[in-house]
Amino acid sequence: MNRVLTTVVGTFVESWQELRVHRGRVVLSLIGVTIAVASLAVVVGFGSLAERVTAAFSEQYGGRAATYSLTGTGPGDGSASDTATSDALDRELRAAVARYDVRYATEATYTSRRVQFPDGVAEVQGQTVDPPYAEMHRLRMASGEWFTESDRERLAPAIVVNQAFLDQLGGADVVTHPTVRLPGTPGVTAVVVGEYASSEYDTEPMFYQLANSVATSSVAPGTADGNPRSFEVWVPESGGKALAKRIASDAERAVGDGMSVDATRMDAAGSVDGDPLGAMRYVIAGVAVLVLVLGGLGLLNVSLVSVRQRIREIGIRRGVGASAGRIFVAVLLENVLGTLVAGGVGVMIGAAVLGNDTVRGLITSGVEVGGAPFPLEAALVGVGSAVFVGALAGFLPAIVAVRVKVIDAIRY
Repeated sequence: MNRVLTTVVGTFVESWQELRVHRGRVVLSLIGVTIAVASLAVVVGFGSLAERVTAAFSEQYGGRAATYSLTGTGPGDGSASDTATSDALDRELRAAVARYDVRYATEATYTSRRVQFPDGVAEVQGQTVDPPYAEMHRLRMASGEWFTESDRERLAPAIVVNQAFLDQLGGADVVTHPTVRLPGTPGVTAVVVGEYASSEYDTEPMFYQLANSVATSSVAPGTADGNPRSFEVWVPESGGKALAKRIASDAERAVGDGMSVDATRMDAAGSVDGDPLGAMRYVIAGVAVLVLVLGGLGLLNVSLVSVRQRIREIGIRRGVGASAGRIFVAVLLENVLGTLVAGGVGVMIGAAVLGNDTVRGLITSGVEVGGAPFPLEAALVGVGSAVFVGALAGFLPAIVAVRVKVIDAIRY
């Protein structure tokens, strides 16, 4: 056991010493690998960030898998715009959700409100929602708080807004609980309780108001702005379609009067066949493999030339008793250890590139995706691929080194 351990440690030390002796050659041969690994790390990291951005966008607008929209249409103008019918549909949908123990359900009706800003009254787009909406759409808060059930009873109704809305208020801070007048019949004064995280490109004021609260009592969705009342449920992907249709069918029968309730899947996974990000993954994998192959070919070429230049040295080592196996492992490890160092340097370069705020902002388009600035999988793939390339590129030169004979030391 001690002999085996001594041989292994000795081989590693010998390979490292060879790298130090030939550091000029090593540095030149590994420049290509370093660039290749850095490119690979950037490509993989870019792909990971792009996937997270795509997922964030799709979940923000379409909800998590599987989110279904339940919308009622009447026999007349094609929408459930009558206030009494709309309220009845809302009650029956909520009752059906409770009956089937659906944990995440929310109203999701687009609306608009007249808002009194310091520079005048403006029409602002918004959405009427319930507290589960934030979890269903991965809505993140920049400051303040999201709605709770107790907010429905507030005398001064609560709203959650974006940064553009606060800027329109004169740069108000959510911590101070700024108020805003919502003209109507009757008008109300709402309190801004939170700011949700929004893209830097989201320049128009927007807001969320709580369903079935004082904030929504003065403007009935579906009558004032022509938008039909909409309801969403987040159900398991397995059996979710049947469950959503059952909820819609129960509400449709309970309301009657020619009401038709449709269940339509909204999330990205339901709009395409298979993996919605599959095409992006294939493209990224193809680019990564191409970069890796080019780096490996460059290293292989340099390694072969290097071994042929060291035939005299290898022949002498064979003459003093070095076995073929030891020569093979030593030459192979020279490439593996060298590419391991190159891989580490390449990963650090890739991390520096993707960690740059400007570069990251261009990739994410200002969307906050969370997670580490440099994806862990990119680091693992970079270092792992470097070692793999080193092993492959060192295999053929190691075979050539093994075939060197003692007499070759004299010839060269």
